[in-house]
Amino acid sequence: MATIHPTPREVEVRQMLAMLFGNELTITEAEELPVSVESKNAAALYVSDDGTPVTACVCDINFAAFAGSALTKIPPGGAEDAASSGELTENMMGNLNEVMNICSRLFMSGSSPHLRLDKMYASIAELPENAKTMFDAVSGRLDLKVSIPGYGDGHLAFLAT
Repeated sequence: MATIHPTPREVEVRQMLAMLFGNELTITEAEELPVSVESKNAAALYVSDDGTPVTACVCDINFAAFAGSALTKIPPGGAEDAASSGELTENMMGNLNEVMNICSRLFMSGSSPHLRLDKMYASIAELPENAKTMFDAVSGRLDLKVSIPGYGDGHLAFLAT
């Protein structure tokens, strides 16, 4: 299956996230992040102009808490508490939504169809059924460990179709 939306490259992700979190941010390739409904990982769902799910970005609770906090300088202690408990505040989820909205650009090129962030889901289990089946159609994937300065490490998986 040919990739319709490009799989982001590590250097592109680093540049995008460094604009948000500072140049001290580090990114390394990582093992595959689970994308099953049992994983309890969060997911940003991206859709085509007609609303069809086309790609996703999945993140673990650490990335969700740290990125959701670092964007607006929520204290690291609060981020660590959220990562430990698995419960993100409304502000953290809103900030994470903004980060994932910015990351939508990583799935587009001059020749790919337009897409947009539909919604940030706190858990893969919350995704609509047609989005869950989209995971079976993934043709490109990039898994990364992201170290956000002053906060900590989390994992991201970019799933391209």
